[in-house]
Amino acid sequence: MCGICGLLDNGPQWSDSLRQDLPQRQLRLRQLALLNRALKPWRLTLSEFHNSWLLASPTGQQAIVPSLDQLWKEAEKMARCSLDPLDERWLAAL
Repeated sequence: MCGICGLLDNGPQWSDSLRQDLPQRQLRLRQLALLNRALKPWRLTLSEFHNSWLLASPTGQQAIVPSLDQLWKEAEKMARCSLDPLDERWLAAL
């Protein structure tokens, strides 16, 4: 993806909080913390990058992901396995 495409705002996502009582930045940081906790068993990390996510593997592979839908697709590519949200070992690690 070119640099400008990664910076464009795609509008609200289905995963965005409906709460209006907290600043948007605080809600985004909470979401980031939860996602990093979910990705930890696969040794993947997520950081914020210009209103998108930057997914990184322990080997240094990185991908910019604009939404949660793309996040899980990229995470499966980096982990080289299917990420099953009902996997008992993953649930126990949470």
